[in-house]
Amino acid sequence: MSTDAEVRTKGARTRQRILDAGARVLRRNGYAGTRLSDIAEVAGLQTGSLAFHFPSKDELLQEVLRHGMAVGLAQCRAAADALGPDAGPDRRIVAAMHAHLDGLDDRNDYAPALLRSLAQFPARERQRFRDIDTAYLEFWRELLVDAQRAGLTDPALDPALLARLLLGALNATLGLPDLAPRERLVSTCMSMITDRTGGP
Repeated sequence: MSTDAEVRTKGARTRQRILDAGARVLRRNGYAGTRLSDIAEVAGLQTGSLAFHFPSKDELLQEVLRHGMAVGLAQCRAAADALGPDAGPDRRIVAAMHAHLDGLDDRNDYAPALLRSLAQFPARERQRFRDIDTAYLEFWRELLVDAQRAGLTDPALDPALLARLLLGALNATLGLPDLAPRERLVSTCMSMITDRTGGP
């Protein structure tokens, strides 16, 4: 007989399977073209099983994007923090850029699903992601503020706007694996915000 902990663990694994399948289908089909039956097929489940975890398609797809954003933020933060407290802000930015670009890799469905389909969501649904979007932007803004304090970036620049421009440049590489070698992309982005280039 299964224990409560085992049931919860199994439920969490199934839920994650559904989210992974949702990201894959959303990336491929877009918001309007995504059907619960397609997600169930990719997840290897009956369509009715999805309702146990997510009452509707909208709630499922909302959670797919929220999960993807949260994981992306955690990965960027972990990459920067892994350098240790003595790492300079330029090295932390470079590490975070590498982590962000890892999320855009073709092997990952979440970031491509987000970037390619968020604008297709109804406006009222997009508002539900404002908090996690703000948290992601704030992480990058803080990195750039630290760079300004270290004299690496023009202190007259708005760090929030600079963060948006930097993320836009990184996101523009989605689906363009041959655009440039990774290190060249990162060093070019660094040259946009500082007068130095470097790597972690």
